[in-house]
Amino acid sequence: MQLKKTNPKSGFTQNPPLKVYNRQVPLRLVLVVPFILQIFAAVGLTGWFSLRNGQKAIQEVLTQLSNDTAVKIDQHVQNYFKIPHLVLQINAQAIRNGDLNINDFQSLQRIFYSQIHLDESVDNVYIGTENGNFVSVQRLPSGKTVLKIKSNYTGINRFIYNLDERGNAIEFVEEIEYDPRERPWYQAAKSVGKPTWSPIYHSHYLGVLQITPVVPVYTPDNEFRGVLAANLILSQISIFLNNLKIGDSGEAFIIERTGELVASSTEEQYAIDTPEGEKRLLATDSQSELIRSTMANLLQEFDDLNQLQAKNNFHYKSEGNRYWVQVTPLRDRYGLDWLTVVVVPQADFMEKINQNTRMTILLCLAALSLATLSGLLTSGWITKPILNLSQASSAITNGKLTQKVTPVKITELAILADSFNQMAEQIHYYFTALERANQELENKVEQRTAELRLEKEKSEKLLLNILPKVIAERLKKNNDTIAEHYEEVTILFADIVGFTPLSARLKAIELVNLLNVIFSGFDELAELLELEKIKTIGDAYMVAAGLPNPRADHAEAIADMALAMQAVVDQIQFEQGEKFQIRIGIHTGVVVAGVIGIKKFIYDMWGDTVNVASRMESSGVPGKIQVTAEVYELLKELYVFEDRGLIPVKGKGEMQTYWLIERKI
Repeated sequence: MQLKKTNPKSGFTQNPPLKVYNRQVPLRLVLVVPFILQIFAAVGLTGWFSLRNGQKAIQEVLTQLSNDTAVKIDQHVQNYFKIPHLVLQINAQAIRNGDLNINDFQSLQRIFYSQIHLDESVDNVYIGTENGNFVSVQRLPSGKTVLKIKSNYTGINRFIYNLDERGNAIEFVEEIEYDPRERPWYQAAKSVGKPTWSPIYHSHYLGVLQITPVVPVYTPDNEFRGVLAANLILSQISIFLNNLKIGDSGEAFIIERTGELVASSTEEQYAIDTPEGEKRLLATDSQSELIRSTMANLLQEFDDLNQLQAKNNFHYKSEGNRYWVQVTPLRDRYGLDWLTVVVVPQADFMEKINQNTRMTILLCLAALSLATLSGLLTSGWITKPILNLSQASSAITNGKLTQKVTPVKITELAILADSFNQMAEQIHYYFTALERANQELENKVEQRTAELRLEKEKSEKLLLNILPKVIAERLKKNNDTIAEHYEEVTILFADIVGFTPLSARLKAIELVNLLNVIFSGFDELAELLELEKIKTIGDAYMVAAGLPNPRADHAEAIADMALAMQAVVDQIQFEQGEKFQIRIGIHTGVVVAGVIGIKKFIYDMWGDTVNVASRMESSGVPGKIQVTAEVYELLKELYVFEDRGLIPVKGKGEMQTYWLIERKI
């Protein structure tokens, strides 16, 4: 006889663990399994034969789709490249016949302007000569048209002008040192001596990949005079590839024999920055997983891409999926030699076959259901009362206490069911009372925790309004003095000029409200540009960039802040109807910043850089932004400056300063 054990703490009676018979087979399985195995065998053979036949048909479809796509790509590229070469050869023949003078810059400008409006593929026509002259007319993506010219008049620099709708220069833009004879497109045409292509390059001016068709220019005596060229933007090919329908998820891309990407049907950055400088993107480094894996398998299939002189097909597996690949050479008579790659996942076309296979399986399963129905009914009638009792017991052990077994007409099972139901009711009563007590305790704990969390968030928010987040975190950890040395910080001082007369005319509350409107606008700008507001003193405002978190664009961010502050002041003058201006000074250098003292914390900066920035404001002119030479050197390529010259600065002697005018376009 097996004894029961009692828990001394709870008083509940504990039964010994039930014995588990791992080697026993349920009666329902004995009755049903033989029927299921027979039907499954039939289903498996039928599905396998159906799948094999479908795969053969899919291979034929994939081959035809890859061929059609490759032909479309070849036709599009040839048509896109044809017109620019034709225009250049017409110009070269006109120069050779004497109908066009390469030294007549106005005629070249007029002809080039008309030619860039002939076709969308021609947006830049230009010529470089052996004596270093250069004439170019270019249609920018923004719709503007510019003239780029270098002559004896411009010296070593190339001048850029905006053109009006008639092709006349109306506005000087900039000048840049330039020699066309040193450019790859010029050297390519001169070395080959016939129409050809330049290497593919990344245009810093437009931020896209370009290739240049080039035609050498000769006199009737075969004297080399220069090179005609026209830039082609390769992103147009990518747009065409992206619009192609290649199955549901297929891709197409074009590469050079070196493996570098020319265009693709996906979004890519075709030029990347590396420690060695800017480099073209290899297909093996593509952002598309499908292109990367396809290129890796292509290199495994063919050790040298120069071996691919005709169309080739192959397939590979990746992550359980099969991909069909076709590689086709793309050439023209001017020396173009690329490879077109079309890759199609086989799964895109297997879905219908899989659907048919699934339908076959479903039909077989229906037959299985009918065949085993009698066995299931019989086994259910025999095992259902015992199974119900077993499931109810398991449910109680898993915490589901509201279990009730329906008595059956079998006497022994009916007595067992009644005893089980009484036991389940008692267990449910005790556990319900315990859960209620636990829930009340948890509610009290959660309420108190929420109150503490709210108070902590209020304290955190107040502290972050006073100090930068990094400094606040350090202060919470210890109360030591916080002072950091920063090598590159740009500081802005601003003072509202004309505020003193306003203070004499306006009421105190009106004056404070006006000052709040101005400084609130400045605070919003500082938050938008992620700058650190240091403090306000009366009608003066101080803000810095580069601390407490260093940033590379600290000078640029402060310059944007200064220009935006002028706009805010102009807007407030217009809205308020008051007359006042802002005077701004900026300097860049080394500072020490931190929090000192033990009461009324404030984040501040010290050092000569702070003094110089303040002097730039105080020695400035209302309505202008005065910067030091250090700031000018950092920003001269990005912003327009006006040289103010040497000015006397208190404590520093004479200093070279500049006026910040605006950001360059």
